[in-house]
Amino acid sequence: MSFKTLSRGAVIGLCALFACTFTALTSEVAPVGILIEMARDFHIPEGQAGLSVSAFAMMVMMGAIPLTIMTAHIDRKRLVLLSLLGYVISNLAVTVAPTFLVLCAGRLIGGLAHALLMSIAAAYAARLVPQDMTGRAISFVYGGTSLGMILGVPGAAAIGHLAGWRMAMGVMTVLAVILTVCIAFFLPPVTSSVQVREGLPTIGGRRAMRIFLVVVLVDAVFFFAHHLLYTYITPLLLAHGLSVGTLSIALLLTGGFSILGLWGAGQVVDSKPAAGLLGSGLAMLVGMGLMYGHVLSGWMAVAAVGLWCIGYAAIVPFVMSGAIRARATRPDVAGAAINAACNAGILAGSAAGGQVLSHGGFAILVPLSCGMVLLGIVLAFFNPAAFPRALTPADREG
Repeated sequence: MSFKTLSRGAVIGLCALFACTFTALTSEVAPVGILIEMARDFHIPEGQAGLSVSAFAMMVMMGAIPLTIMTAHIDRKRLVLLSLLGYVISNLAVTVAPTFLVLCAGRLIGGLAHALLMSIAAAYAARLVPQDMTGRAISFVYGGTSLGMILGVPGAAAIGHLAGWRMAMGVMTVLAVILTVCIAFFLPPVTSSVQVREGLPTIGGRRAMRIFLVVVLVDAVFFFAHHLLYTYITPLLLAHGLSVGTLSIALLLTGGFSILGLWGAGQVVDSKPAAGLLGSGLAMLVGMGLMYGHVLSGWMAVAAVGLWCIGYAAIVPFVMSGAIRARATRPDVAGAAINAACNAGILAGSAAGGQVLSHGGFAILVPLSCGMVLLGIVLAFFNPAAFPRALTPADREG
C-alpha cells in the first residue's frame, strides 16, 4: 500500500499496530523455537511441551468474541494498552516459572491479552484508512506477524540456545514493556463505533452469515493444518539433517520467506482473493509435502519450509478481509471470530500434532497436515461467494 495518500497520523498508527502484532505473534509462538530447551529443563517430552502453545491458544479461542463484544464501548487505545500489559505479565510469569504448570498459567494470561489485541487490530487499522484500502491496511498491520516469524521466533531460538530459554523470554518481556510505553505516546486514538453494548452484533442476513461462517471455517482449517506440523518444526528440521546450532538460522530464513507471502497477499487481497488464497494453499501443500520422508535434507528442507511459510503468511489477510467484507457483523466482531478460529486451529493442531508425533512420528504427521491443507483449498474453491474471483468497488467498501 502507498503511504503517500495517507495522513501522518494514519501512517504512525499503522506502524504502531504493526509493532503490536509483531509482539503478539512473537509472544504466542516463541515456545516453538525453544521447545527442546523447555522440555529438557522440565524433564518432559517435546509433545507435552507443545501444550505451552495449546494453553495460549485455548484462551484466545474462548475469549476473543466475548471480550470483543463486552469491550465494544471502551476506548480502543486503552484496550490496546491493556492487552500489551497482559503480554508483559505473561512473559514475565513464563520467565520465572518454577514448574511447567506455572508456565502454562502464565501462557493463559497471554492468551487473554492476545484474544483482545488481535481481535481489534484489524478493525483499528480499517478505521485509519479509506474503505478501499482496508485489505491493504490489514495486510500491512499483520506484517508484524511475519516479522515475528522472521526475527521473533528465530531470535528466541538463538537466545535460548546461547543463554537459555528463560533469558529469551526475559528479553521478550523487556521488549513488551518498551512497546507499551511507545504505544501510549504514539498510537493515535480512534473512537469505538459502538457506544453501548450490543447483545446481538449482527448486521447482515442469513446469506451474509453463511458466507462469514465459511470464511471462519476455512481460516480454522488452514491454521489447524499449519500448526499440526509447525509446532514441532525444530525436531522436524533436526530429523532432516540440520544441527542444533543451525536451527535459529534456519528459522530466520523460513521466517524471511514468509514476508514474501504477505507482500503477495497485499497485491491481490483487494482485487482477486480467490486466486490469492488458492496460490497460498498450494504453496503450503507443496512445501509441506516435500518434508515427507527424506525427499529433501539439510538446507533444501529449509527451503521447502520457506515455501510452506510463504503460503501460510498470506492466509490471514484473505480471511480477515473476507470476514469483514461479508458484512455479517461488526468489523471488530468479525476480527474476533477470525482470531478465535485461528487459535482454535492452533490449539487443536498443536495438541493433535503432539499426540501424532508421540505415537506415529513424522511419517504420519506430515501426510495428515498435507491432507488438511488440501481440505482448506477445496472449501475455499467451492465457495466463491466467500472468496470471489474478482472484487467490485461495492465489495471493497464492505
